Amino acid sequence: MVDVVPINIYMPTNPEEFTTNPYDVMSDEEIETLRKRTRNMVHIILPEGNDFKKARETLERYVQEGALEQKEPSLYLYSQSRHDFKQRGVIGGFSLEDYGNNKIKRHEKTREKPLKNRIAHIKATKAGCGLVWMMMKSNRRLKLIFDGIEQTEPIFNFQRYGWQNKLWRIPEKYTQEIQAIIKQNELYIADGHHRIAAAYEYMKEMRANRGDGPWNYVLGYVANDDELRILPYNRVIKKLPIGFESFLSMVEREFDIVKGDSTPKKHEICMFNGEWYKLIPKEIPDDPVNSLDVAILQNRILSPILGITDPRKDPNIFFVGGEMSKEDMEGYVTKKGNALFFSLYPTTVHDVEMVADAGLDMPPKSTWFDPKLLSGLAIYPLE
Repeated sequence: MVDVVPINIYMPTNPEEFTTNPYDVMSDEEIETLRKRTRNMVHIILPEGNDFKKARETLERYVQEGALEQKEPSLYLYSQSRHDFKQRGVIGGFSLEDYGNNKIKRHEKTREKPLKNRIAHIKATKAGCGLVWMMMKSNRRLKLIFDGIEQTEPIFNFQRYGWQNKLWRIPEKYTQEIQAIIKQNELYIADGHHRIAAAYEYMKEMRANRGDGPWNYVLGYVANDDELRILPYNRVIKKLPIGFESFLSMVEREFDIVKGDSTPKKHEICMFNGEWYKLIPKEIPDDPVNSLDVAILQNRILSPILGITDPRKDPNIFFVGGEMSKEDMEGYVTKKGNALFFSLYPTTVHDVEMVADAGLDMPPKSTWFDPKLLSGLAIYPLE
């Protein structure tokens, strides 16, 4: 259903130094630190002052200086691992026409401001600078091919952000078979909705003016859906607009409340205000979106009780994704002075696929896929 093709990409000569987290998950402190260093991906994906013309000049300079080298068209196997988890997938060029025909399925809405930002970036740099992360229903044969390739020497083998990153050029003898396997499947966007939407808009403009070209494809990565993981995406409330006892009595109308537990199961929400409470919904909607724990929290507590109708814009809430200890979660209240910490059971891969298959959208900040795919490992020139 989805075409994937070998693409020529730029690769860094020193990936450990050059690669970074994606542009939308780096902290201000990390950005500031990386900007002080001469050669890394932050100067291309997050140039100072959003000067995307300068980002293009930096990309060209890195190529001229040999910090980036252009490779022959290929597919690649990319693996990230540590002692307790490994994810791996194929890097290549994925058909934007198939995205436009909904064979690459989304699960969230794009927002106008970040979409315009990414369109401006791709127009200025004339390059795909971040991987669109996709998944497909697990395929046993694809895993066996990966297993065989992993027995050979990788192009790259380095540590970054606590993960061992390895990259292999996929041998030509496997290329057509991998293409055929992916062709049989619909793909689901895990992360990168704005990147792929921007690439699609750029493709439409370029096709109208110049016909077909490398812009027909987006730089992407696809993994088997049982070889990736989603971690909790928790919520922090800065201030309570009412007294805690009044708040708790309002919550009790929709939830059974149990004291003293910080580890939620599916359809349980744990809350900390100095003490831990487990909130168990009295009713679970029969709906792929409204049955999600993030939706239950939003629809029954954040919006009606706390007045947080738009969690993306409301200054009284922020989000914390990824691995956290109980002490870290409690610290958002006891050390940082916030009012409430909501600990959520993570959305599952199956949840994502069900929502996407139904053509629906998840609530904001529903999924935290981890580990993040590195930016700068591959850059796809569009000119």
